[in-house]
Amino acid sequence: MEEEISLKELFGIVKKRLGLIINLTLIGLLILGFYTFFIATPEYSSTTQLLVNRTQQADAIQRSDIDTNVQLINTYKDIINGPVILDEVREDLDLDLSHGALSDQITISNEANSQVFSIRVVDTNPYSAAMIANTTASVFQENLDEIMNVDNVTVISAAEPNINPISPNHTLNLAIGVILGGMIGVGLAFLLEFLDNTVKDEKFIVEELGWTSLGRISEMNADELKSDGRQALPERSQESRTVRSRV
Repeated sequence: MEEEISLKELFGIVKKRLGLIINLTLIGLLILGFYTFFIATPEYSSTTQLLVNRTQQADAIQRSDIDTNVQLINTYKDIINGPVILDEVREDLDLDLSHGALSDQITISNEANSQVFSIRVVDTNPYSAAMIANTTASVFQENLDEIMNVDNVTVISAAEPNINPISPNHTLNLAIGVILGGMIGVGLAFLLEFLDNTVKDEKFIVEELGWTSLGRISEMNADELKSDGRQALPERSQESRTVRSRV
């Protein structure tokens, strides 16, 4: 029974402060919406794909050759992210970026047991993203023979500019704004209720203070006072004083 009463009290607090909660939810939505559409810088991605295919000594492809190619991809990832490749990319494109900043823009990935790996670049300009991805693949392909004495990488899909931004995520950001605003509103509602030390009902007087309730006075608004007819009392009192003064 106590748990049911507690739940009722919680819902009562939410209902009492519902206007505050709704207002803060809308404020959170407006703030995240303004940031998403007017402040956040859109980012675009572009991807190029490369195939690792070691020269076969026999006509038939051996399983060991495929395994070797797949294992080489992990080595190629480290080489691409190293200064040997990226410094030349920065020089060719005249990029005003440090090696670390350029490396953070590049993501190299491949599916399990696949000889194909991808170079994905994220940039604030879709055309720059495609240019960096293609240049990185080209520089890596040109320098691989000198670095590892092998020539087994082929570009199978060049990067194309994608004008659809990958971030910010409008729907996600707006949802976060609603959730954060609502959470702040609910938390503030309970905080205000906790800090409110006024007597709210008869239960507090009887159960908490141990006093006896002698009665309850209802609050009347202006319309109720007018309809009650007590507004005429001061006028009658004024008439009686006039009669007494004449006597």
